Amino acid sequence: MGEPARNAATLRLAAKYVWGTPPEIVVSSGLRGLVVNVMEFGVWEDANELLELIGPELFVDVLESPPPGAISSRSLAFWHYRLGRPGAPPKARKRFA
Repeated sequence: MGEPARNAATLRLAAKYVWGTPPEIVVSSGLRGLVVNVMEFGVWEDANELLELIGPELFVDVLESPPPGAISSRSLAFWHYRLGRPGAPPKARKRFA
C-alpha cells in the first residue's frame, strides 16, 4: 500500500474511532488514542487493517500500559492472545476520580 493510501486509511479509522478530535491531530499525535479505541471498540476488519498499517509495536505498548479505565479486561485478554504475548493477560485498571 502506498503512503497516500496508508494515510487515507489511517485518517478514515481515526475519524471512525476517535471522537471529538480531528483525524489529522490523532494521526499527528502518534496514534496512541486511535489504537486504544480500536482495541476496545474496533471491529475485526478495522483492527486488522490498523495492525497492517502501523504494525504491532504500538498495540503491544498500549497493551503493556493501558490508560486507566479505557480498555476492559476482556479486550485486554483478547489482545494479549491476539498479539501472542506470553504469560497471563493484564487486568484493566480502574479510573479513580
